[in-house]
Amino acid sequence: MMTRPTLLLLCIAIGACAGSQAARTSDLLFSTPEADLAREHAPDLYVRAELASARAHEAKRNEDKSAADDHRTESRLWLAAAVAEAERVQLDRGRAELQAQEERWAKQLARDQRASASVARDISRYEANAVALREAERLAALSESTTVSEATLDAVLTRVRLNLALAQALGATDEQLLPLRERADRVTRRRPSDARVAESLLVESERLIGKTRADWPEPRPGAATELVETASVAGFAADRLGSAVLIRSGRFFTPKGQVSDATVRRFVGLLAAFPHGPVACQVAVPQPSSGGWSQRVARLVERLGRMDDPGRVSTSIFATDALPAGTVQCTFAAYREP
Repeated sequence: MMTRPTLLLLCIAIGACAGSQAARTSDLLFSTPEADLAREHAPDLYVRAELASARAHEAKRNEDKSAADDHRTESRLWLAAAVAEAERVQLDRGRAELQAQEERWAKQLARDQRASASVARDISRYEANAVALREAERLAALSESTTVSEATLDAVLTRVRLNLALAQALGATDEQLLPLRERADRVTRRRPSDARVAESLLVESERLIGKTRADWPEPRPGAATELVETASVAGFAADRLGSAVLIRSGRFFTPKGQVSDATVRRFVGLLAAFPHGPVACQVAVPQPSSGGWSQRVARLVERLGRMDDPGRVSTSIFATDALPAGTVQCTFAAYREP
């Protein structure tokens, strides 16, 4: 649809307006806002209109009325074309700006949706952690019995779902996630009382997290906090130091002085879930040479040597009365506080 300025120019071009005042009207057309837009957005057509107008003035000075009228008509036509082209350019630019704005809105909406999903996951994760932390003692003792209670099973399933959500956020593929999700669904439906089933599912979900984290050259921001939370859920005491995370447990040895396979399995699962850097463990004893602690620590070293990466963990003895005998504390040096 033509705009009013365009119609006006065409009207003048065909001689429908102003007979004796044609020359003055033609000059005035170059002073309109529409002409200014034409000069800016259609400069090539505008220049042709100016040249035709100049030739009209030259013909008028030479008293060639017919040529002057022809050049004025040509000038008005070129100016009308310039105005129309300027309007088209403005419309195209407006359309492009609207499209760009729509794309920005779409991107912002996508960001908002991702942020909302992230917040929802964070809330879900917080709630799941709260439940799991309340059941930390149950989880820590999971492997020390052959059966699992309903409450402990619920705690395990809560933690498994949390682990799978975290693994997905870290980049685990559907192919990796699907088998564990299906196992979790079966456990949820069948409610088995076998503690080994629940523990195996929990450990495998933690290992999957470790596989996704291992793709990074170093721990991601927030990993130290995640290590403390996971260690706490697994039944270890955990503290964030200035340069590392320290975990501690008095369950590595049974009351009879044997290595606790249950605690070692939970510790190895923790190592698998947080795969970066060396881990230095110390065993607190009253006196290094008393009570057979050297032999006990040697058995612990031998047991840890069966893990997939035995060189990652170093174990030593330190004499202290500040901790109960047999307490093991391990420093995860790569997990620094931000």
